[in-house]
Amino acid sequence: MFRRVIAIDGPAASGKSSVSQGVASALGCLFVSSGHFYRAIAWGVHCNSVALDAVAAWLPTRRIQIDEASKGLRILIDGEDATPHLSTPEVATLVSRLASLPAVRDTVNTRLRMLARHHDLVMEGRDIGSVVFPETPYKFYLDASPEERARRRSRDGSSDPVAERDRVDATRATAPLIIPEGAFVVDTTLLSLEEVIATVLSHLETLPPR
Repeated sequence: MFRRVIAIDGPAASGKSSVSQGVASALGCLFVSSGHFYRAIAWGVHCNSVALDAVAAWLPTRRIQIDEASKGLRILIDGEDATPHLSTPEVATLVSRLASLPAVRDTVNTRLRMLARHHDLVMEGRDIGSVVFPETPYKFYLDASPEERARRRSRDGSSDPVAERDRVDATRATAPLIIPEGAFVVDTTLLSLEEVIATVLSHLETLPPR
């Protein structure tokens, strides 16, 4: 039985992470980014020089642990903390290809569902409301214009093209990026972070408590 899960999906640079952290802080929930799990596995694959066609066999042999002792979550691969390495160029290059592999998605989804058995969560990603927790009534989809999202990526020092990220996310065979059924859609293009957080919290007040 899962506890309360607030799912916040959307494309790259739509504001998911910052909004999810703000909502989690306001509600006293645990913030979880599904992308951090994919990036942690990408780091492990890179460090061990695992070929993409060997990842499905490699994954079951690894110890993937979640440390909740500190603020937020730390993800450990075979006892090594992957958290400081999640934004390295090597991980950024590899993560989209890894996230398209069914074995990787199954592994991550299992870990995310385990967390939901013990915590109220605000979870951001690209398939949280559509695949990982389709049964939750608390679904949001954040979006913004491609121009605004590209500007945000540039401001944050990220060089990966938004258009290419959109294409990969929307066309992958496994769990493509879609607006989940029943999701409340928020266009963040012209809204401040505080305004988006307030919009999400306001909508949650209209929904029945779990």
